[in-house]
Amino acid sequence: FMDTGLPWVPTSPNIPDLDSVFGYMATGLGEGTGVYQADKFKWIGGKGIDSQKFADLLNSAGLPGVIFIPEAQGQAGGVRLQITDYRSFNPAKTGIFALSYAHSLTNFKVPKSGTTIVMFDKIMGTDKIGQYLEQGLSPQEMESKYAASLNRFKEERKKYLIYDTKKPGEISVILQGKTIDFDVPPYLDQNNRLQVPIRAIAEALGGKVYWQQEQRTVTIIRGQDIILFRIDSPIALVNGLEKTMDTVPIVKNNRTLIPVRYVGEYLNSLVHWDQAQQTVFINQQ
Repeated sequence: FMDTGLPWVPTSPNIPDLDSVFGYMATGLGEGTGVYQADKFKWIGGKGIDSQKFADLLNSAGLPGVIFIPEAQGQAGGVRLQITDYRSFNPAKTGIFALSYAHSLTNFKVPKSGTTIVMFDKIMGTDKIGQYLEQGLSPQEMESKYAASLNRFKEERKKYLIYDTKKPGEISVILQGKTIDFDVPPYLDQNNRLQVPIRAIAEALGGKVYWQQEQRTVTIIRGQDIILFRIDSPIALVNGLEKTMDTVPIVKNNRTLIPVRYVGEYLNSLVHWDQAQQTVFINQQ
């Protein structure tokens, strides 16, 4: 909408501007949990929440396009959302992370459906999110649970999109004939090596990704294969053996980017870069 140059016309008194539009899903998912929105979907919190701890958890999660500012409202602790990039901000993901962290701080009672479906499950479209909260899963673990279904939906929706979503100069990554979606775009580094967000690629290749903040390492595990990358280091450990790369993994916009050539190589995949199409093709061997 921002690209139209048109003024926003409020769709309701509670949606007066674009911050409310984008904050609606991020702050309004907690029906019946005691975690609620305020200030027209620009704040989320609840009783028993420590505002600073809540903000620290959310800010350390690497959620794109948003900063969380600790702010109490009466007896409720919470955070105000400051959206910094509308295009990279993911309202639904942000809402899931906020609920998960709020549950870790307060252990609120999760609404459950019986003979009738509770509003919490109606909003979520499933009872699985409630189950994940009760199981004490981290938001990252929740995300991994629904990632495959989400990617299938993204692939299905492409048939119905009116506009081409690829921008001029944008780099695409196609794995086994399917385009991989990223919340941080791939780019060519100073060594002319294509860097891609590691999680999306590794998971599409059937691996699991683990980030260690203190060691600044990323580990990919797929079957018997264990691959370890360290940020700013050209040395990778592939099943215990040192491999030297001609460039290094980096962190950009709170995402870990890895040279796509080596991800494919170490996970037994063929990687082809088409300069004319600005597209990487990856096929598993």
